[in-house]
Amino acid sequence: MANYHNDWVSWEVDPSTRTSAHVFTKYAPFTDASVANDSVTTILTIGRGIPSVNLVTNPSIESSTLSMYTVSGSAISQSSAQAATGSNSLLVNPANSAAGEGFYWTSPAIVGDRNPNGSFLVASCEVRGASASGDAELVIQNSSGTDLVASTSISLSTAFQAMTVKYRLPNIGSGTYRVMVRSKTQHNINFYADKIHVEQRIGDDNIPDYVDGAQGLNYEWIGAANASISKRRAGLAVLRGFKLVNESSTAADIIYVGLDCDASASTGIPVHGGETFETYWPIDFREKVTLLAAQNTPAAHGVFWGIHQG
Repeated sequence: MANYHNDWVSWEVDPSTRTSAHVFTKYAPFTDASVANDSVTTILTIGRGIPSVNLVTNPSIESSTLSMYTVSGSAISQSSAQAATGSNSLLVNPANSAAGEGFYWTSPAIVGDRNPNGSFLVASCEVRGASASGDAELVIQNSSGTDLVASTSISLSTAFQAMTVKYRLPNIGSGTYRVMVRSKTQHNINFYADKIHVEQRIGDDNIPDYVDGAQGLNYEWIGAANASISKRRAGLAVLRGFKLVNESSTAADIIYVGLDCDASASTGIPVHGGETFETYWPIDFREKVTLLAAQNTPAAHGVFWGIHQG
């Protein structure tokens, strides 16, 4: 595609009336961020992300109540020996009687959607072996336990590894589904499961990053912590303002701030040591905020403000 000088209007951002009048509903604080002088630090990546709902209650096994999981040819227990997030994971002890031993979670009744792009049941989980042997897979089954689709199996190691799977739901009717974590072949290697995420996606088959209410800003439990479904709200999609405090007491420890560009002495807003820079009129940037120190490694703190729609 050709580029011409008179295309310049398309190079610029012109906020709509709607976004210009949108009150700031998103923020992202940062504290004691150390700013390097030999490489650019991206302190904020601007983006809505993927709003998401995890249907699994107790998805990181922080509650000792495990009734949402059903064993199949194994024993399960809460364990604090390993964790991919939080403090615990689910310890799975296969019986070594056959392949396919593990546990499953059963969904509530799920109704297919007539969206032209379809609707999907997507799932993810992380597993870790008690030793570096054995295998595991993630499977979506119907309510009778018949396999519908399985993930690529993984060889267990002493590090957590992610498994993902997706299934296109029928356009009509409703049903319950099982999401099962199990051994691929017969073995007696204990393994840990954590970060269990199951979601119905309408109009796309994205497998989003793991969600629970303890993951930070824009994450929340819909009910009781570790006993309810959870969601991730949209992130900061348009930067409308910010405050940055240079914590250094040396004026020459300048921090350059780049908006939608890599900060440098020629492109960045200079904030000298001991100074504060704050916007007092709405701005509009949509890619990133970067920092670069003129010397040393001064620390900075502050907050970014914005909205969720562009």
